[in-house]
Amino acid sequence: MVAPSTSLTYGDLQRLRETRDERLELVDGELVVTPSPTPLHQRVSRRLNDLLGSTIDVVGVGEHFYAPLDVKLSDGTVVQPDLIAVTTSRFNIIAESAIEGVPDFIIEIVSPSHDRYDREVKRALYARHSVPEYWLVDPGAGTIAIYTEPHEGRYLSETITGEMAVSVTIPGLSVEVAALFAPFSAREWFEKEQH
Repeated sequence: MVAPSTSLTYGDLQRLRETRDERLELVDGELVVTPSPTPLHQRVSRRLNDLLGSTIDVVGVGEHFYAPLDVKLSDGTVVQPDLIAVTTSRFNIIAESAIEGVPDFIIEIVSPSHDRYDREVKRALYARHSVPEYWLVDPGAGTIAIYTEPHEGRYLSETITGEMAVSVTIPGLSVEVAALFAPFSAREWFEKEQH
């Protein structure tokens, strides 16, 4: 006799979060604990967040969000990508407490302690759920991998760049990779404070 499945659901995840302080996700009903971000991770995330705000929100092509925010791809798969974009034509997936459905664009920033999870597990997961565009940002390698054209559980197009990353889903979204990973400078801080 086969034992019944013990897959967790979104409801189980919400109950677990009431008693645990860790950042928790569900992948195919299995609980995943994600690490706390590093200062480098946060610096890159902040810069991308600023870029998405000026490219997506201000121009009016959609809205972007940053972690932690649940993206419920199914009842047993709930992730918290580093950055998410939803175009105006798909605003119906923005619910009161989560994104309930497939966003147009997802960015994950590689964590050294979670490298395989970001590179393999999440890429396969996003392809299987037909996320149109997935950026895997790797500060250690100084690259951005862009995955597009999800088909039958995998991405047909993969571009890895160390120069300029250009979105195929979000009009006008591009980033100079070297500038994204540049060390923090007092000038950057000063210019931000002046605006």
